[in-house]
Amino acid sequence: MYTTTLPAHRPMPIPQPMGAAVVVIACALGGTGSVFALSHANEWGKMLDTRVPYFDVQTADADAVRPDIRSAAEHLANIRQVLNPAIADLATTFGVSRQAIYKWIGGESTPEDDKLERIRSLSLAADAFQKAGVTRASSFLKMKAFEGRSLLDLVSAGQLLPGHTQTLIAEAQAMNAAYSRSGLVKSKASPSEDWRAELSIPGSSE
Repeated sequence: MYTTTLPAHRPMPIPQPMGAAVVVIACALGGTGSVFALSHANEWGKMLDTRVPYFDVQTADADAVRPDIRSAAEHLANIRQVLNPAIADLATTFGVSRQAIYKWIGGESTPEDDKLERIRSLSLAADAFQKAGVTRASSFLKMKAFEGRSLLDLVSAGQLLPGHTQTLIAEAQAMNAAYSRSGLVKSKASPSEDWRAELSIPGSSE
């Protein structure tokens, strides 16, 4: 009888650039998965079905942001949940018909890249409002706080920046602080938010 000792199995190392951020994608039905560089998320993100979860993120930078691969329908659902805009306002903002908005919401069609980027920018604004605990974010959608332009106006022009959203969040927090100082919190009168002016930022049009 002949015997032999098999070498221990060693997994093949996955080549990756030193210090590069990567995301490991686990196949929904099993398998070995794949490794994608976060620096190229815009290229490979579109190839992923949103139902495929990624279970681990390895990065040399603790402040690196996980790529946002939500679909247009998911972004719109997020916008509607947090900001509650009218469908007509969304249609005007994105330069399409209301029917197109409904088809995007239902996943029946996909917006063009430029419109998808605007949808994403508004969805990220919704994320920021929600993270900051702003409960009446919808009241800031049309506030003419930026040289006569509103948040929706900026989205329509493709010019919405995180700083714009943070300005509105700061305004919401200032309004809440003023409400707390007013003593209305302890009032026995029926709650009302009519005192909150939607055009309270100095310099905005009345």
